[in-house]
Amino acid sequence: MKEEKIRRREELRKKNKKKSLNIITLTFISLMFLIMLALSYIYFLTTPVDKDISEKVKIEVKENYGSTAIADVLYKNNLIRSTAMFKFYSRINSNGEFYVGNFEVSKNMNLSEILEVLTSKENAKSSANLTIIEGDNILKIAAKVEKVTDISKDEFINKVNDSNFINKLKQEFPELITSELDNKDLKYKLEGYLYPASYDIDSTNKNNAEILIKSMVKATQDRVVPLYNQNSKVWNIRGVNKNITIHEYITMASILEKESTSASDNSSIAGVFLNRLAISMPLQTDPSVFYSLDKITGELSFADLKNTSKYNTYVNLGLPPGPISSPSKKSYEAINNPVKHDYIYFLTDKQGKAYFAKTYAEHEELAKKHVEGYISTGN
Repeated sequence: MKEEKIRRREELRKKNKKKSLNIITLTFISLMFLIMLALSYIYFLTTPVDKDISEKVKIEVKENYGSTAIADVLYKNNLIRSTAMFKFYSRINSNGEFYVGNFEVSKNMNLSEILEVLTSKENAKSSANLTIIEGDNILKIAAKVEKVTDISKDEFINKVNDSNFINKLKQEFPELITSELDNKDLKYKLEGYLYPASYDIDSTNKNNAEILIKSMVKATQDRVVPLYNQNSKVWNIRGVNKNITIHEYITMASILEKESTSASDNSSIAGVFLNRLAISMPLQTDPSVFYSLDKITGELSFADLKNTSKYNTYVNLGLPPGPISSPSKKSYEAINNPVKHDYIYFLTDKQGKAYFAKTYAEHEELAKKHVEGYISTGN
């Protein structure tokens, strides 16, 4: 009887031990399953939101942004799956700090790729930019520079006229910056040489006028010199064929830019100016008078048209001493492809449509018909 109890007790102990082992095994398996599930979910949170969408989304990282603010921006743009995971992942994976600026991120990037973009200075685009539009002149550009940088208008204008700086540019851009910029009659030496485009403002150029201006000159070098090389470079001036310089080329383009109408008329307007040069007729372009007076808006009086500035193309033959604005590519292309015709007059209506004439009498009739309040200035 006693032996039977011992045997049953031993069997029960073995059964309980086996049961315990089964529970431990089941618990371990369950725990491993939960760990695998958690790891899978964590991995899922680091994967691209949509691997099939590569379209770039612009996001801005501001000066005071930390990982929390950045995570919120990314999440709102549906670029990450979890803000908490982004913050955790950025702490254990980031090899550098976040940079301030504008970045381009896409939904097919994983967290590692997104972090690589946000911690790379090369990918950071300035949150501020300077936009020079076609036809802007130095005065307008200087005012814009003052608004988005620490460079004052006066500092900027002084730098574009700085002979020592101009000499440095001559060494770096010899095809573009020539001795013609030494002309004392130039109002602003680098007028026309600052290419109309959008420029990022960052720590390198925000308070350094030379670096900022040099980037604009380089843009002109890259875009205008090839166009100049496509031109015949021979114009008939006062009845004589003359090889034109790049300075004269930019000057003519700047005038055409300010007289610009529809693209289809620009080449014909270029033809008018070339015809006038050939017959020793003043260019008589109003924008040159505005420029000579540092006038931006308003009406021109008869006295204005008679001012003695060398930029006034009503009283001086040929081209002015230098450009009067920053020309666009379309103006250079119009000069490269002028329409050959016999017109020496043109005018534009309110819609920008140009009308051409061979005689002053024809020009007057067109003006009375298409220009409201037209007053004759005489031939």
